[in-house]
Parts: sequence; structure tokens; C-alpha cells
Amino acid sequence: MLFLIFVAAPAGTGIHEFGHIIGAKSVGADKMLLSIGVGTIVYRSMWKKINITVRAFFFIGGMACSERKIPYRPRERIRIAVLGPLNSFLATGFCYALYAVYPNGYLLLFLLFNLWIAAVNTIPFRFKGKQSDGYTILRIIMQK
Repeated sequence: MLFLIFVAAPAGTGIHEFGHIIGAKSVGADKMLLSIGVGTIVYRSMWKKINITVRAFFFIGGMACSERKIPYRPRERIRIAVLGPLNSFLATGFCYALYAVYPNGYLLLFLLFNLWIAAVNTIPFRFKGKQSDGYTILRIIMQK
């Protein structure tokens, strides 16, 4: 359980949110923020226009956002939203390949967490002001 809370969850969240950053970079974002956790900032860094922050409760969620002087087109916003779950699915596949060679409980837990975060984020839903990537994509498509 400690591995899930302190390693798999923050790493899986980081992988997912980094997918959104990859999407933002691919459409020419001017500024990007990758934040892991909630609470007081305990670590802050800049790397290639990406403001990275890690917060005290690093095992509770994450967020990626980006800005560009020219507003994103709907297709670009969809690309950014899709790349989070896609990155999580890719991590799941990578973990599965490793698990086939080196089976162990930690790797299986990491594999399952990445699969869960990818699957849940593809479902369109909104909860307490937060929305899934699936909801974001559906909303963009419905606006067309």
C-alpha cells in the first residue's frame, strides 16, 4: 500500500500529466505548468519552458496547463487532452512488457495504476469543478 501511495500514484500521475505537456509542446505552447500533488510547494524548477512544481502532498493528484499567445484551435486542444491518457496507456504497455520478463507485485501495481488512470480519464465526467480528459474532448467536439 505504501508503494502505491508514495511511488506508483505520484509517478503515474506525473506520466499522465507529462503527456499533456508533450501535447502542449507539440502545438507550440509558450508556457507550461506541470504540478504534482496539493498543498505547499516543496520543489520548483524550470525546464524548457516547463514550470515544474511538486507539492507537500505529492501523492494526491496533479495538473498540467499551458498557454499560447495565439489561442489553441479545437484540434490542438483535443491533441493536448488526448496525450495524457495516451501516455498512461503507453506506460501500461511498457510495464506489461517488463512484467512479462520480470514479474513482481510492484511492477504489476504500477501497471494497474497507469491503466486505471488512463481508463478513468477517457470517461467523460465532471466532478467538483474538475473534469476528465474525456469530458474535455467531448465538450470541444460538441462545440463544433
